[in-house]
Amino acid sequence: MHRRAEQANADPKNEEMVFGPTVSLPALLDKGRQPDGTFRQLLYDISVVATLLESAREYLAERLGVTSPQYNIVMVIARTGAAKGVSVSEVATRLNVTGAFVTNEVKKLVKAGLIAKKSNPDDGRGVLLSLTPAGYTQVRALEPHLLMVNNRLFGTLSKSDFQDLARIVGSLIDVFSQTVAVLKALSAESDKMERVTAKHDRKKRTK
Repeated sequence: MHRRAEQANADPKNEEMVFGPTVSLPALLDKGRQPDGTFRQLLYDISVVATLLESAREYLAERLGVTSPQYNIVMVIARTGAAKGVSVSEVATRLNVTGAFVTNEVKKLVKAGLIAKKSNPDDGRGVLLSLTPAGYTQVRALEPHLLMVNNRLFGTLSKSDFQDLARIVGSLIDVFSQTVAVLKALSAESDKMERVTAKHDRKKRTK
């Protein structure tokens, strides 16, 4: 056994615990004792920023009387649909969610009187989504709040900072989505194996 490991096992209080780096890509590593230090801090910072951004979005959603996901849908429809309307698939693509999720939330927004549906002339089976007159009035009334929130959140960015941030974040969405899909598949496989093992154990106990 390695001498350092032997010492740690003998008296862990007197030995600093050592962990390997959490990333191995050279572009993401620093020099020194903690090569993944900047990377780790970035992850913490992204997590905090995401939480704070969601809190700000919840504030805006409350002003509109909807949930945060519904607010996103309303704003996409308002900003990209215009009078023509926007399809469910377009909204889903912009928000990186499923069409089924958008369809389910739109039903609630239609019931609330904010969104209207009409047949898509280019697709007999599809629908186009647009703001109702009441929805338009409410979104317009929200604009001073929206300006205040966004100006405060991003007011420290220069033009080049903003362009770099938009490019970098946009480039991460696909790979993040793919990674999460892999993790879900691994989790599902692990759950399946646990169920098989538990079933096998129950059979052994009943014999």
